[in-house]
Amino acid sequence: MLSPRVAPQMIGLGLLEAIPAQDILALADPDDADGDGISGRAAIVWSLEHDAPMLGRFGHKAGMATIREQSSAAFASDIGISTPLHPDKWGDCTAAQTACREAPGGDDPERGGFEADMAALDLVTFYSRNLGVPARRGADDPQVLEGKRVFYETGCPACHTPKFVTHRLDAQPEQSFQLIWPYSDMLLHDMGEGLADHRPEGRATGREWRTAPLWGIGLTRRVSGHTTFLHDGRARSLLEAILWHGGEAETQRGKVVSMVPADRAALIRYLESL
Repeated sequence: MLSPRVAPQMIGLGLLEAIPAQDILALADPDDADGDGISGRAAIVWSLEHDAPMLGRFGHKAGMATIREQSSAAFASDIGISTPLHPDKWGDCTAAQTACREAPGGDDPERGGFEADMAALDLVTFYSRNLGVPARRGADDPQVLEGKRVFYETGCPACHTPKFVTHRLDAQPEQSFQLIWPYSDMLLHDMGEGLADHRPEGRATGREWRTAPLWGIGLTRRVSGHTTFLHDGRARSLLEAILWHGGEAETQRGKVVSMVPADRAALIRYLESL
């Protein structure tokens, strides 16, 4: 099964990992008990690192529980590099792809028989965990403040939860007990047929996606050199990304469509300030 992907931003991953699981689970409403049309589901996945079921947090469909596992999976699936968590030197090549599996690998006895040993994986994990979140821009700008009002009145925070407080972590003071503003509930949502890739991952169906964090999204062009959004980059602007929303976000999308141009411009300006 194939599904195109644009790499998600990597900022603030350590802070997302430090959100208490119970705070995320408290937002889940899989049966839409409150009748608001939004039924976020927790992605419970098997953690190779901890050998236990855990809350999935990372990836477009929240398929990985920890930053180390996300990094190891990227090593394996993206570039075919073996690690202690994913020891196969052929990455995700299937048994039918014999040429791939028989190709020379870089497994090194001095690295425990892996191409990237645990020391290397730890370094990549540390780097990924500590990429900082940029400061807000123009937070006091009148148009930004008007856009904030529109954002809340439209109902966007129902999925793009503005804030959390992280765990107290003695070993990680850089992530410990912080008020953070990721604008994501970290849950899976059915985004409608328009965004469906029909490629399930773990508990996520082919129509479900983890709510993407919005912090830093206004710097996408500066950092990545493009302004293509959503899982496959189909949206050429933030407004197009909103207009692709469906399923559980159909009501909010409809409100954006019916807005007067000034409110719509203010909403985009607010998103660009995050």
